[in-house]
Amino acid sequence: MPATGVRRKVLFVEDEVALQSAYHRYFGQRYDLAFAGTGAEALERFASFSPDVVVMDLHLPDADGIEVLRQMRDAQPVLPIVITSGYVSLLPVVEVLGIAHHGYLIKPFELDALRACIDATG
Repeated sequence: MPATGVRRKVLFVEDEVALQSAYHRYFGQRYDLAFAGTGAEALERFASFSPDVVVMDLHLPDADGIEVLRQMRDAQPVLPIVITSGYVSLLPVVEVLGIAHHGYLIKPFELDALRACIDATG
C-alpha cells in the first residue's frame, strides 16, 4: 500500500472462477479489486475502474488476449500489466510483438510471486 494510505486498484482479467476466488481472498485486504472473465468485460472494466495495475490472463474465452492487451496498452501506454498464462509458448509471441509488460508468470504460480510483481510496479 502506498505511503499515502490510498489502496492501489488492480484489475484481474481471469476466466477461471476458482482463480478469481483465490485472488479475491489473497489480495482483497491489500488492494481494491475488479474482475473480468472475458475480453469484452476486461475492456469495459478497464475503462470504468481505471486500474493502477492489470493482471492479465492471455487465454480468454471470447477474445485474443494479446489483442485485448494491445488495446489497453494503446489507451494507457505506461500502465503496469502483469501477464499470466498456462502457455509457456506465448512468452516469445509477446516479446516478439514488443508488447510491454511488467512480468510474465506461468500457471501454476505462487500468489506471493504475483504479489511481488504487482508491488514492484508501484
